[in-house]
Amino acid sequence: MSHHLRPTTAPRPDRTATLLAVLLSILAFVVGTPAHAADAPAHFEPKRLVFHPDTEQLEVEVVNDGPAPLRIDGFELTGPERHAFAVAEGGDATTVPPGGRHRIALRVERGAFEAIDEATGRRTGKFREGRARLRVKLREAAGAGSATDQAIGLPLRFEAPSWVSAYLVPAVVKVLVLVMLFVMPLASLLTWLERKQSAMMQDRVGPNMAGVTILGKRIRVWGLLHIAADGLKMLFKEDLVPARVHKALYNLAPFLAFVPALAVFAIVPFGDALCYGQLGEVLSQADVDQCAAGRGGTPLQVAQIDVGLLFYFAIASLASYGTTLAGWASYNKWAMLGGLRASAQMISYEVAIGLSIVGALLCYGTLEPHALVKAQSETYWGIVLQPLGFLLFFAAAMAETKRTPFDLPEGESEIVGYFLEYSGMRFGLFFLGEFVEIVFMSAMVATLFLGGWTLPLDMFGASGFTSPLWAQLFFAGAGALLVLVGVSALRASPHAEIVGIVLTLIGAIHLALSAWSIFTGWGTALPHGLVIVVGMVTWGVKVALLCWLQLLVRWTLPRFRYDQLMKLGWRGLLPLAIANVVLTAVAVYFLMPGKDFLP
Repeated sequence: MSHHLRPTTAPRPDRTATLLAVLLSILAFVVGTPAHAADAPAHFEPKRLVFHPDTEQLEVEVVNDGPAPLRIDGFELTGPERHAFAVAEGGDATTVPPGGRHRIALRVERGAFEAIDEATGRRTGKFREGRARLRVKLREAAGAGSATDQAIGLPLRFEAPSWVSAYLVPAVVKVLVLVMLFVMPLASLLTWLERKQSAMMQDRVGPNMAGVTILGKRIRVWGLLHIAADGLKMLFKEDLVPARVHKALYNLAPFLAFVPALAVFAIVPFGDALCYGQLGEVLSQADVDQCAAGRGGTPLQVAQIDVGLLFYFAIASLASYGTTLAGWASYNKWAMLGGLRASAQMISYEVAIGLSIVGALLCYGTLEPHALVKAQSETYWGIVLQPLGFLLFFAAAMAETKRTPFDLPEGESEIVGYFLEYSGMRFGLFFLGEFVEIVFMSAMVATLFLGGWTLPLDMFGASGFTSPLWAQLFFAGAGALLVLVGVSALRASPHAEIVGIVLTLIGAIHLALSAWSIFTGWGTALPHGLVIVVGMVTWGVKVALLCWLQLLVRWTLPRFRYDQLMKLGWRGLLPLAIANVVLTAVAVYFLMPGKDFLP
């Protein structure tokens, strides 16, 4: 009796060495990051002040980093444009205790930078740039009767960027990064993951046959090429249009279902803020807040709207028109029933979604998603303050995506669905739009209830980890998990060699960083670029896990009957959402009287 043993495939040394060299270069950049200058007794927060025509006065703080009190003896403005700037408040001599802060308000005379028309002598409304520097004289007591005079400087800049450079170009770049590098790839990956996960839960093989032949070798990549196969099939499949459809609305419906699902991503923050030209520096929260306001940087959010959540409801509600029109314009009774079910379901559960958010608004006092995340980082995550609101929002959000157990509008065993008469890429828009909605709803749950890009327990801030212990625990835990997954991938399949090697090496570097932090205390002063990466990865992991959870529910629970679906929305979720609003309002009124938004 012969035994067929699969030979063990060892990682190739040259490939491993190359990957290790690349990852070690990244490690050298991270570990070799400079912190605040050690020779200065104090520093400014933010490191520089950027004025715009609409910001006449800004504040900066002098932070005493030394063990002894600091005496501020005076201020001096230098530079070619020094006469346009002035100290408005905090200019008197004072003493700052160790670890203390002294706030200074600076104002700018914007008229000094405004161009004047030589012919008419009138102001043109156009501004030029200007620079100056604030010099603060410090006296540090070094002992009885002795003192050391020092000074620190703060760069001041006045700028008036054009609308194109300040808003349009950053918005286009952020749209490309968010949509093309995250949303669409993740939505496409979910189409494969759903089939693969259902196969695993039902003890089937799942998608694994699509592949390409390169140099005589068949490459399948665990069935991931099914994503490309589906896309090509939808693009080139014959597009059949029934004869009696309403052609204008029939063609418009897929776009009304797909475009709003992408448009609402404009309000989703996927990081704090990006500061131009400071990726290698250690920044404070004041620096990042200035960049988030659009001065010297940009928030990692396509559109920062004060009523951002209202924008979400306004745009997302348009998707119901797409499903309704798809059923009506198809001139098919089964599609018509699916469209009616979809519109009734989406309208019913939008009410529950809106009320489930109100509790979080009462706790944090803002409708702007970026501000909501910042408020959670300063207090508690929404899931702690609003556990019932989290459950209600998540359940209603799943109903909004029209997926099992809420897939009544497209139940194959009943009415087939509102897109029954669609084929080709028109059907593809409905199909992919559903997964884009999954990603968006996961992003909204992460933003409203899971702290967005922040890590729990106030362990990570604008300058890095809040203590070396948090850095050690974070890198040790992440490293152990990555090594475990990498080794498992290597043992599972010879086709997972590269993935297993990369994950194992990255995990080893995490463990090395944890050991480095134990001996040096590293981790509390990280470069701004690395902080941005950690925040974006944290947000992405939360969104991906919530997407996976929705897929898990989809293959776990059976479909509701339609009467059960409507009863759950109107007689279940809605009363609970109203009760949550009332209880939250009472709790906020009696337990949080210091909030600014309370009377």
